[in-house]
Amino acid sequence: MQVIVIGAGIWGLACAYACARRGDKVTVYDAATVGAGASGGIVGALAPHVPDQWNPKKQFQFEALDTAHRFWRDVDAASGLQSGYGRIGRLQPILSQKALALAAARSQSALDVWQGKYHWQVEDRPETMASDTAPLGVVRDTLSARINPAKATASLALACQVLGVTILENHPVTALSDHGVSGPWGIAKADAVIVSAGVSGFDLIAPHTALNPGSGVKGQAALLDADMGDHPQIYADGVYIIPHSNGTVAVGSTSENTWTVDGTDHLLDTVVAKARAICPILANAPILHRWSGIRPKARRRDPMLGPVPNLRGIYTALGAFKIGFGLSHKIGEVVAAQIHNDPVEIPDSFTLDWHMAK
Repeated sequence: MQVIVIGAGIWGLACAYACARRGDKVTVYDAATVGAGASGGIVGALAPHVPDQWNPKKQFQFEALDTAHRFWRDVDAASGLQSGYGRIGRLQPILSQKALALAAARSQSALDVWQGKYHWQVEDRPETMASDTAPLGVVRDTLSARINPAKATASLALACQVLGVTILENHPVTALSDHGVSGPWGIAKADAVIVSAGVSGFDLIAPHTALNPGSGVKGQAALLDADMGDHPQIYADGVYIIPHSNGTVAVGSTSENTWTVDGTDHLLDTVVAKARAICPILANAPILHRWSGIRPKARRRDPMLGPVPNLRGIYTALGAFKIGFGLSHKIGEVVAAQIHNDPVEIPDSFTLDWHMAK
């Protein structure tokens, strides 16, 4: 098949990679450069839902997280670059007796729904966390992983090119048509078009949907000069602390539905202060980089996958928001299957029809 992908972020590249592996001829159009949007971030927390009240959405995410190590191993081998992927687990503080009892119950659930491969267990607070942060210990899950978003996007882009994918940067798409796209550079046609352009992707499909498909949520994060090795990531007080393999630690992030400043501001200072209080080893760590970006949130939060109504040959892979890297390779496989009319099962809440229901 001839396939056009709009967007060289993590989901667009994952779709391109999956299609190219099937033998499709793929061209990726991006308005700017590879990873120029939210996929060029710095946090990279790949973390699961809690292992109880199991449902198709949690199962989909589990399958993605469970197989991520093989995907990124193969991508990095093809590109010769490093994505920074590593399954280091995650720590979350236990703040009350009720939370302690719930954590114990979930440890039993995890044995079943995580197929005995990973654990959700209660442990003593590690010395790396402040004593008042986790008064009753921590929950450690062994399924969570880290990734370096910008590096992973670069690795996947090169792996796509190794498979013959053409990536056209600075080629904005401004309109869709049956089996086609257009922009100031001209018009292109294909058997299938996959819209995966982040927030701007919502604008592209909006003329063809019954309701506003989605919007942007601003996030801010910081990269600190501190080497925590393979210490588990920490999620506490609404803040993620992610030790990366290159001797840095990312902390983030904010979730702002409205904003007045394009870059970073005092809200990031609050996130950094929280991270330093949670993890004293970060107290004097210099800030290497302050990052902000606009993440694409579909109107009902879950991913938005599938054919666009009233447009032949147009499909969506939108709504990465906070789960983009954790689900990326499975999203790519699903959308590649959809455009080839292969049978594929996804949660009802991942369909365009579900998002457009009032």
